[in-house]
Amino acid sequence: MKTNLNGKAALVTGSTEGIGKAIALKLAENGADVAINGRNPERSREVYELISNFGRRCIFSRGDILIYEDIKRAVDDILVQWGKIDILVVSGSAGYPPPRLFHEISPELYLEYLRTRLISRLFPIRAVLNHMQERETGKIIIITTDAGRVPTPGESLIGAGAAGVVLVTKVLAQELSRWKIHINTICVTITVDTPGYEKALQSGMGKVFEKAAQRMPFWPLKPNDVAELALFLASEDSDRITGQIFSINGGLSFPG
Repeated sequence: MKTNLNGKAALVTGSTEGIGKAIALKLAENGADVAINGRNPERSREVYELISNFGRRCIFSRGDILIYEDIKRAVDDILVQWGKIDILVVSGSAGYPPPRLFHEISPELYLEYLRTRLISRLFPIRAVLNHMQERETGKIIIITTDAGRVPTPGESLIGAGAAGVVLVTKVLAQELSRWKIHINTICVTITVDTPGYEKALQSGMGKVFEKAAQRMPFWPLKPNDVAELALFLASEDSDRITGQIFSINGGLSFPG
């Protein structure tokens, strides 16, 4: 897909690798200035150079999406430098705790599953919300797991957090429409060339994920597959779409 994002400023969290990186590059390729985000500046260098090669502005804004004050400071820094954020893509920081059968999960980790899968999505949204409300415009795109829509062995608590993201998407779409803010969620499954994929294979559920991939008619899924949909949702072509949940799962399941 090709579209025109010239003049748009985007923030993509967790964009130094994997799906977030692919989305950041796709937005820049189509004309957006892109602020990349992560916890490790060293990992940002390749993405920074690639975006610069597209002739777009790029800044690295260090911040942890698991800490509200941290991501709020990152957002404020971008606003000082660029004056606006038109597009927010919330990705990354969901590799720990790993997939695990419920009876094997220590109760001490329950809140950590929800913190990494749900709260990590809410903090960046809240950090940009006042700005988007003041400007009465904005596109918010959340990346989460398809386990929030489809019962997935080993992902009871991961899926619970993602299901919370799904419901939040629908409620916020209603609440934020008065300010012309769009919000949609992309649910993904096993995606190669991502940190999450490698961690899943190394976890105790590795064989389960390998079998799931074998059942997937359109395997393998790659980060660029997700980036193409994110580009559409960031563009004017999706101006009549909000509160929707999209699954990219290679035909593994067909959630309603």
